[in-house]
Amino acid sequence: MEQAVILTKNDCPYCEQLKKFLHFALQDRYASHLIIVHQEEQPNVFEDYVKQYQIKETPTLLFNDDKLTGFAPQAVVDFLTRHFGKK
Repeated sequence: MEQAVILTKNDCPYCEQLKKFLHFALQDRYASHLIIVHQEEQPNVFEDYVKQYQIKETPTLLFNDDKLTGFAPQAVVDFLTRHFGKK
C-alpha cells in the first residue's frame, strides 16, 4: 500500500491542527495511508526528506513528487482525495 508522509515537529501549531483535523474531522479515514515523521523523534529521516524535497516549513505532506505545505483543511482533503480517493 502506498503511503504519504507527514513531516511535523514540536511547537508547531499548524502541525497540531493538521493532526487534530485528520483525527476528528476526517475521523482517521486516511490513517492507514499516512506515516508521520517527527523531527525530534526521527531527526535523520526528517532531515533526509527536508533535503530531498527542499522543505522550508511544517507541516508538509508528501506523496511521490507531490508536496503540500502548511495547513488548509480543503487543501488537505484535496491532497488526500487525489492520492487515495474518497473515504
